[in-house]
Amino acid sequence: MTRLLYLPDDVTVIQLEVDMPAAQLCAAVNAGIRPLPVLRSAPPDKLTASEMGGTVVVAPAAQRTTPLKRTHKPTGLSRRQTQVHELSIRGLSSGEIAVMLHLSRRTVNYHLNQVKNRMHLGEIPQAELFPMTFSNTED
Repeated sequence: MTRLLYLPDDVTVIQLEVDMPAAQLCAAVNAGIRPLPVLRSAPPDKLTASEMGGTVVVAPAAQRTTPLKRTHKPTGLSRRQTQVHELSIRGLSSGEIAVMLHLSRRTVNYHLNQVKNRMHLGEIPQAELFPMTFSNTED
């Protein structure tokens, strides 16, 4: 059994167990094949898959665009710290986050520690760290 995490958009996480080897599933998705019904119903954008320890993370391929410049950071966190933190509160492990963001696990843990340190020092109010709750969807 292979654990599949499908991230169709910025707020949805679909977790499935599939009867396909992780390497085979990853290769099929990266080749443009959508071997599962949940992936067939995805938007026509190209999907990309990454594998780590029997878990395959599938998400739409990143589009290269000019990043928006923020004039201020309301939470005091960097863009990457915010990304890592949001994925961690959705329940992903540091290893899964590392695969998704193409970082090392050590870098992910560094960012999580920075968020934690700022939270303990009172620099960031709790309401800004946890602005909304997320629910996992299972099929």
